[in-house]
Amino acid sequence: MPTEKDTPFDYSKAVEIAPRIWWVGRVLENDPFQCHVYLIENGEDSVLIDPGSKLTWPETRKKILSLMPLEKIRYIICHHQDPDITSAVGDLLEEIGTEGRRLVTHWRAAELLDHYGWGIDYYEVSSRDWVLHAGKRKLRFIFTPYMHFPGNFCTFDEESRILFSSDIFGAITERFALFADNAESYFRQMKPFHTHYMPAREIVNHGLNNIEKGSTDIEMIAPQHGSIIPREMVKPIMSKLRKLECGLFLEFGGTRNIEMMSEVNDILPRVFETAAYFDNFQADANRIIEIVNRVFPLKRIFALSLIDDDHFIRLDSESAIVRPCTRSKEEIKRNVAEVMEKRRRKFVTSDQVGCLEEQEAYPTYLFPLIGYEGDDVIGVGMFVFDRSMPTGGNVAELVGKFEKAIAIIARREIEVYRMEDEKRRVYKMAITDNLTGLYNRYYLEETGTREMAKSKRYEYPVSVLYMDIDHFKKINDTYGHDVGDLVLKRFAALISENLRESDTAYRLGGEEFLVLMPYTDEKRALESAERLRRIVRERGCVDIGHEHICFTFSAGITDTTEADHDISRLLKIADDKLYRAKESGRDRIVV
Repeated sequence: MPTEKDTPFDYSKAVEIAPRIWWVGRVLENDPFQCHVYLIENGEDSVLIDPGSKLTWPETRKKILSLMPLEKIRYIICHHQDPDITSAVGDLLEEIGTEGRRLVTHWRAAELLDHYGWGIDYYEVSSRDWVLHAGKRKLRFIFTPYMHFPGNFCTFDEESRILFSSDIFGAITERFALFADNAESYFRQMKPFHTHYMPAREIVNHGLNNIEKGSTDIEMIAPQHGSIIPREMVKPIMSKLRKLECGLFLEFGGTRNIEMMSEVNDILPRVFETAAYFDNFQADANRIIEIVNRVFPLKRIFALSLIDDDHFIRLDSESAIVRPCTRSKEEIKRNVAEVMEKRRRKFVTSDQVGCLEEQEAYPTYLFPLIGYEGDDVIGVGMFVFDRSMPTGGNVAELVGKFEKAIAIIARREIEVYRMEDEKRRVYKMAITDNLTGLYNRYYLEETGTREMAKSKRYEYPVSVLYMDIDHFKKINDTYGHDVGDLVLKRFAALISENLRESDTAYRLGGEEFLVLMPYTDEKRALESAERLRRIVRERGCVDIGHEHICFTFSAGITDTTEADHDISRLLKIADDKLYRAKESGRDRIVV
């Protein structure tokens, strides 16, 4: 095994930690929480373990390419779903594709990773007898539940006898060292990491028991964080880890209320289990409120979470609606600074916090939401308590133990919001006309069919107003398509400004527009259409230099009484009437 004492490693290159097994990570400057990436070079069945993040991927990619083509990676192992190991997967798959590749993970992680929409097939370890045959190489997977998240597992390579342990045996290190050189000093660096990450000693020992059963004669342990543990340190460190009092909230500093401390300690695993089984912010926050109410009268959890440089979202246990709030990053920083200033007073009252919009004063604990990097503040969290909440002594210290769980569900809600926001953006692009912003023909097919079914079932009329701008071809030919586009946008704006709340407007293509009017018969539709025709005659103009170009429209109207709740027939009849309107002189409506 290579050692750093004998030969300093060049971390700008891949480091071979065992025959054809490589460290291909990146050393991040001043980062005490380094993330390692490992590659098992195995021909066409090569295995990439915990691919890394956006920060590490460019260098990881370069190191892999120095050894072999990326296309030889067939299996991608993700021990968990957090972005420090999974956010590089999209970049990798974008380059090499998904065909013939498998993402190896636990089903619990797969459920979350599926939201990235990578399109890769999963190799779920629990349904594959916890074994992977990569060519002639055999990898065994060891279930270590709750040591980092519910579906936690490790990977044992039978050929090299290396245990790839994910977060287990990781450490927060003052300086980067790929290999640990002393069991005592390395365990001191492991200790704060595990006391803050592992929920309970019983869970740790359960996981260690599984590791000892599933991986005999371990040559080395390669964790995702910290340093690689050589053979001679494995047993001493495992022995020490078994005795560690771990769990994020077992160290309470100066808290003297032993009974309250004990009660908080009892509920903390359940709070973090709720955060681990992420549903959505409101649901999880309310479950946490229910749990915390065993100790403290918590009534509301609220958060302002940063999305990007321009805005953040409001998360609230009292509302399922995730509301975006547009503010500058500088303003958010000022808000955070104000919160931190108030936090020195331990508690404030809710009527002092403008974003809560509380009319009455309740004890409120404010805290910064910490991001994945461990020191970046992504927003502000708030616990609002009933007036019976004690706020003196060391109560604020105990309340502070719940901060991380809220940060976890807030961070995950942010990721879900980002993905849903992107889906909404793409869907909106698919159903709207780029020029006018109105809905397009594709969306009419979707909504029109649905509206016909509803109107038939509940026996109410639906009308369509089918419109065409008069002499539009002449406008295009005379002034050019740019001016024609201005006319189309002006007409669309006038339609939108004068729609009733129940109506929906569409641009069908060219100069053809349509308004779908539920709960409206021909007579009422004609009244609305004539009002729109008058408005267009008065305001349907665009100015180009000294030119004042005005336009009118012709239209046909029909309703479901005439078309029998058939959207295709409805459009056909209305189109025929539109043709008659144009033939009879234009700037008129035919019913």
